[in-house]
Amino acid sequence: MKYFTADRYVALQDFSGDAAMDAADAVWDEAVDRYEAHLQTIRPKLPSAILQLLGGYYLHDASALSMGREGNAFVVVLQLDPPPNDLLTIAYELTSEPTIDRSALPASHCSPTPVWLYDELELVEEGGPAHYLHSIQFSNGWEVRLPFSAVRMTAAQPVFPAGRAGRAARSA
Repeated sequence: MKYFTADRYVALQDFSGDAAMDAADAVWDEAVDRYEAHLQTIRPKLPSAILQLLGGYYLHDASALSMGREGNAFVVVLQLDPPPNDLLTIAYELTSEPTIDRSALPASHCSPTPVWLYDELELVEEGGPAHYLHSIQFSNGWEVRLPFSAVRMTAAQPVFPAGRAGRAARSA
């Protein structure tokens, strides 16, 4: 990742004092500003499905329920954090092999279950047809890098298990 690095994330977890926390926050905020500027430069070249992924869902703190691959598709199933805790399935049409760095974060900063921490999107125009690269950092330490040409999303309200708020669909 170029903007949201593991070192910057680890610095945010330093609770040794206000000065360290303020410095880490300032560095992270600067990275956010630079990433937002980057997105503004590529936004006109992004298809509507990618724009929907970027702006239509709040992915931070979503629980990763499953990830898998079938042929040229890589599928991520999430349970979104803000109520109503919808289930979101994201299917990426891969252009080349995905990579998973299982130790992108230090072990001391990893959780046993994967939660979406942050991500970066790139438009890759060199070396052949234009495609995209979605880099995602999960709380279990995994950084997943997905080179893709198209993305599809499906959102559903959870019936079982119930959303984290305890809400389940009622039968008639």
